[in-house]
Amino acid sequence: MTLLTRSRPGWMAVELRPDQTRVAHVIRSGAGRPRLALRAGFDRAGSDADDLARLRRSIGLQHYRCTTSVDGNAYQIVALNAPAVSAAEMNAALRWSIKDSLDFAAEDALIESLAVPRDGVAPGRPAAILAVAARRDRVGARVQAFQRSRVPLKVIDVAETAQRNLAALFEQGDRGLAFLSFTDKGGLLTFTCRGELYASRRIDVAASALADDAPADVREQRFERIALELQRSLDNFDRLFSQVVLQCVRVAPHGGREALVAYLRDNLALPVELADLDSVVDCDDGARFASVAEQADWLHVVGLALREEAGA
Repeated sequence: MTLLTRSRPGWMAVELRPDQTRVAHVIRSGAGRPRLALRAGFDRAGSDADDLARLRRSIGLQHYRCTTSVDGNAYQIVALNAPAVSAAEMNAALRWSIKDSLDFAAEDALIESLAVPRDGVAPGRPAAILAVAARRDRVGARVQAFQRSRVPLKVIDVAETAQRNLAALFEQGDRGLAFLSFTDKGGLLTFTCRGELYASRRIDVAASALADDAPADVREQRFERIALELQRSLDNFDRLFSQVVLQCVRVAPHGGREALVAYLRDNLALPVELADLDSVVDCDDGARFASVAEQADWLHVVGLALREEAGA
């Protein structure tokens, strides 16, 4: 992580895909709607460092406060009771507590934590915390690419916090929100309230299996599985965080989501609504979304750029 004083407002998110390097620049101004000032994709032409250096020269990437993310298979999030230790001892305590939950050696992990607000926890239950364990070599490779390209990197985020940033725009008052999204890497369900992440869950269903042109029997099976996992997650959230009242389930853009939303409305007691980025984000010329499919394709990188100015 490199900490430098920014020369331009907001956050510039950089997503290093296998086929493209994507950037999204979001500016926040007071209590108004966030503004997507830049959204652009550049075909890959070399290594991560080479392509970042190309963007430094072409769009002045070094003048922005940059954030990026690591791939989903490079980290795990484990929810647990907060260890009763000092801040200085927290990472060591978390490493020991989650070592049996990781699919890689805890000694090879970088550990960070997200505290869950205490006021949402059910009475009598201990404080909760989310431990983020990332593969040290994968994070190191990403950091080195930015360093070699001479592009300042302030933050490395994960999909769950990017989705938290998006969900916060759809929250109403002090009520919580379940936000559900799907990509070709699978589904992600997050629970947030007042812009804070309370819980998350991965769902092993790819967006392609939910598309309108997917076989009807496949879609039906996936709908049933999603509804079941969602209901279990809603029940578990209510048990752990009974002080948080959920307003609804918001379903992010993806191909065929109207059919999924209709199915969930028929099978869940909680209201189910669509999430439309155009309803919560202003876009400059050249950054506007042409379709729901385009929103879906840019959901992650825009979520990264939606970090609060001093947010975690």
